[in-house]
Order: sequence, then C-alpha cells, then structure tokens
Amino acid sequence: MELIDTPNPNAKKIDIDLSSTDIQKELEKIEGVKSVFFGPNFVTITKEENTEWESINQDIINIFDKL
Repeated sequence: MELIDTPNPNAKKIDIDLSSTDIQKELEKIEGVKSVFFGPNFVTITKEENTEWESINQDIINIFDKL
C-alpha cells in the first residue's frame, strides 16, 4: 500500500478498488485527517494544514493493511 502525492500538498491518494465506506469512518478517526473522498478505484485523504504527513502516514496505511 502506498500514499501517492497529489497536486494539493495537503492531500494524498491510494489506488485501490473499494466498495465499503467503513474505511471512511476509520480514516476520519485519525487525528489530523480533514476529509476522505472516494473516486473510481482510489481514495483521497486530505489532512489538516497543521498536521505533518509523517505523523499520520502509518495510521492510514494500517487501516488499508487490515483489508
């Protein structure tokens, strides 16, 4: 699983084929996650501006590793 940069430095995406929004609830529990957007075969996670990616990357990846 890999977090991929987007043009927005506060947003990263994960390429994945998902149909469950339970993941959205889990991601939104992470302190520093601002929003979660599901597109076709990807999820984009936007962080709070004052949050560093390094502090939340592993928490995000751990959620997808449980799938």
